[in-house]
Amino acid sequence: MPDHDRETPSPDALNDAIRTLYARAGEERRPLTADEQRIYRVLVAAWTEAMQGDQELAA
Repeated sequence: MPDHDRETPSPDALNDAIRTLYARAGEERRPLTADEQRIYRVLVAAWTEAMQGDQELAA
């Protein structure tokens, strides 16, 4: 299925995913793994894009 057919998660959902990623690592008292760091970067980029979209809608 192409990416453009998927619904974009809300900024709140993306923020929750970022927090969950860090919470799991924190509970295990370890830094993020390389895979988790890649996931983090994708989540932050998506969150930033979603926030910019929200600001454009508000203007």
